[in-house]
Amino acid sequence: MEQSSPTIARLKPYLVEVKKGKTYFWCACGLSKKQPFCDGSHKVTEFEPLKWLAEESGEKLFCGCKHTAGQPFCDGTHNRLSEVYEEAGAADGAAARLVDYQIQEGGALKAHLDNGCYVIRVPEESMLRRGCMQFYSVIGSEDGADQLSQYVATVTTGKSPVLRYPGSDAVLFIDSGEGSVNIGGREFAVSAQSGVCVKPGEAFQITNRGAEEIVMNISVCPHCLTPEFLDEMPDSFDASVPDRVQGIDESKQEAMADRFFQVLIGDKSHGTPVTQFIGAIPQSRAAHHRHLYEETITILSGEGIMWTDETKVPVQPGDTIFLPLKQAHSLECTSAGGMRLLGLFYPSMSPAINY
Repeated sequence: MEQSSPTIARLKPYLVEVKKGKTYFWCACGLSKKQPFCDGSHKVTEFEPLKWLAEESGEKLFCGCKHTAGQPFCDGTHNRLSEVYEEAGAADGAAARLVDYQIQEGGALKAHLDNGCYVIRVPEESMLRRGCMQFYSVIGSEDGADQLSQYVATVTTGKSPVLRYPGSDAVLFIDSGEGSVNIGGREFAVSAQSGVCVKPGEAFQITNRGAEEIVMNISVCPHCLTPEFLDEMPDSFDASVPDRVQGIDESKQEAMADRFFQVLIGDKSHGTPVTQFIGAIPQSRAAHHRHLYEETITILSGEGIMWTDETKVPVQPGDTIFLPLKQAHSLECTSAGGMRLLGLFYPSMSPAINY
């Protein structure tokens, strides 16, 4: 019996430890009892298994919904196969206890969750000042991050110092305010809800010509604990990526059932190993899931609860969440008007890929 569409074995992908030099036959029909691999069930269908040779050992996410465009691996398509994003079940965080925010040295508030996951809240008076710029390190190697550093920053009227993170990609997000960013002598206008890409070896400077302060965050991959503060702007600009700013564009938004996201900065758009995206979720609580990367989330609007297996904590606009590799989690939006968030992870891939 033939079929025009494969059977969905399950929506989420299968995490498999593969071995270099071994050949795998991925089930394309969805009928195999040995998912995600073939057991011969395709013989009654029009489908054939896909032969794939592992060129290196490691973990791979093999597609379980069988609708991926990136066979045999998950590309996030499973999130578009239903009208409602998968919500938390009774077992997700059933034993989670409510944790409190603790005051850190300097006045920031931090809530420690499972396995190095945490939420940090930084009042402006806790930031370090350099000229018209204030900044605070919210994620770094000292916090358990393996790949990325992140700072929250503000710029009042004037020009910020010239900053450079040598050897690292720097990805900026302008939360509010407007002005311009100078990258290696090239000037780009920036406004609220826009991402900015700064390539390795380049320096940048933020100019605020208005009365409203610019509120932003700076993400750096790989780690760079402190930036270089330069006396003048070096003439270094990677002309292979001429466009450096990306704002909200509805034509570039991707649906995930009743949610959406838009990649602002990523490997396809800017040739960077960092993915920065903005997303919107309705009043709901997602099912627990994991990623094969470190992730940081900044709450832009709306309130909610961050859940892990054993802990939970309230979150609000301005909070930064750090999620270590493979950390089980879900973000609940409790606001009737929904929640908007900024996400960033390294290495680059689709935000829709989870397991």
